[in-house]
Amino acid sequence: MRGRIAGLAALALAISQIGGAPPAAGEPAFNFSRYLFGEPATLSVMVVEKNEATGYALLNGVDTRPVTGPFTWNWGDGVVEPGWFPMTHTYEDVSRSYVCTVMASYVGGGTDSAQTVVRFAPPSINPVPLPEETAVTIPGTVVELTSRMPGYGIPGDLQPFGDEFFTDVPRPTVEYVLSAAAAIQKDMVNGDVFLVDGGFRQVVLRDSDFGGMYSLWYTSPVSFAAGDWGFQGSIGWSSFLHEMGHNLTLNFPAGYYYGGKIDGCANAIYSETMAQIYQHATAYDLVNQGAAYGLSPDLVLDIRQNAIQTIQGVRNAYERYISTGMNFSSWNEPGSSDDETFDTFMTVAYKFCEHAENAGEGYREPAKRMMWLLAAFDGEMRDRYDQWNNTAEADTFRATLMVAAQSFAFGTDLRDEFRGLNFPVSDATYEELMGRVTGVDTGPGGRITRRIQLACAPNPFRSGTTVAFNLPKAARVSVRVYDTQGRLVRVLADGYEPAGSHRRGWNGADMRGRMLSSGVYVVRVEAEDQVAHAKVVLAR
Repeated sequence: MRGRIAGLAALALAISQIGGAPPAAGEPAFNFSRYLFGEPATLSVMVVEKNEATGYALLNGVDTRPVTGPFTWNWGDGVVEPGWFPMTHTYEDVSRSYVCTVMASYVGGGTDSAQTVVRFAPPSINPVPLPEETAVTIPGTVVELTSRMPGYGIPGDLQPFGDEFFTDVPRPTVEYVLSAAAAIQKDMVNGDVFLVDGGFRQVVLRDSDFGGMYSLWYTSPVSFAAGDWGFQGSIGWSSFLHEMGHNLTLNFPAGYYYGGKIDGCANAIYSETMAQIYQHATAYDLVNQGAAYGLSPDLVLDIRQNAIQTIQGVRNAYERYISTGMNFSSWNEPGSSDDETFDTFMTVAYKFCEHAENAGEGYREPAKRMMWLLAAFDGEMRDRYDQWNNTAEADTFRATLMVAAQSFAFGTDLRDEFRGLNFPVSDATYEELMGRVTGVDTGPGGRITRRIQLACAPNPFRSGTTVAFNLPKAARVSVRVYDTQGRLVRVLADGYEPAGSHRRGWNGADMRGRMLSSGVYVVRVEAEDQVAHAKVVLAR
């Protein structure tokens, strides 16, 4: 039977099949700890051949560690038996798919397991209601895109994905999973995202000649493109989540989004870091909440295995950053064949994942807290980010922005940790950025209580400052400025406002338009039963 049994070398490369079994009842939820900190798995298993008509399946694998005896095969249909690679099995019911688990016991102690899907039928879902405003579709017909950003073009050869790409996993199933992911990601930006046509719907289009995927965050509708490989063989779930992460975090915050303002050679330390964090945080939620979303076990395993493969890529880049001398870079030199920023932004992403695993509260809540600080982005911060110039000052600001955001995410001062990784961190900038975030309460487990977020920048100011505030829900709002004696000097807003980000400018004048003297003033934002304060310094 030619080609039936894969060689050991080829099997060792099948890393998409590597990974331990899901936790048993009562054990901790799935996490990435093993793949971030532990020894690499030596056991793998894969489907070599199957017959959808008869239920016959041939599986092969490899384990490079010495085992005490035959592997234990749990075929997923109630049959458990010992055996060596390769193994065959015949399933009686070919109307469904199975998760096969292979378990090993090692000489000297210890066990491990690996899993693969034996798919005879498409994965099933028991859908739950999802927000229509964050629906993701993979249209089967041509969709006309328009650019919201002058100078940002749209590739001319984008096509729809035909039905031939959905032989294993139906189009509606992929759309449902991605829509669930989009709802998770919108929550991770605390709902603070620029809405396009009244929502944040995304479409996936085909770029048949492209070897990866890319975000088109600036289009209407919001979109991203994928090469054919994304649907061939195992679906590239984690890569899809990565591009969606770009779309959300580049259209964040709603009032002054990062997209277009940090682009170019300095974009990666924000854009690529956030996409890496979002893809793995979202996969973590989908895997651990798979049953709640109505996903079948084989579909959850597919998502899980793919995310394990990509998280290992994050670890590899971090270890390379360490071993090659910790060459921090927030600037990708134009014309260079190398991406000088790659290992740097992967290191930031790795440290987020490391702290999330060690904190034990999952990924979503730290990501939400991280976004509270990053939401302070404004014109003054954009100037300091300095997207078009490669300077030490810009390097320091970009590094400090990401370190402060991660410190706020985990409630821990991470300056020394990142300095140990050769990140140029400014104490003054760090303290300033941390001081911009107000109105975020954390309770048991560090969970966010959604309160008014308030920031003023620049601060101190001479000719004017912007009062930026984020409302967790629609409410009647007053924004007032007081002097240090408690006297009202200016009303900036007084009326009903929707949930989300809002901005009001203040030029340092009082109610009659007279310029106030230098000094400290207090901005007070009140919405229903919530109040936030921020001090601003007027320096004439």
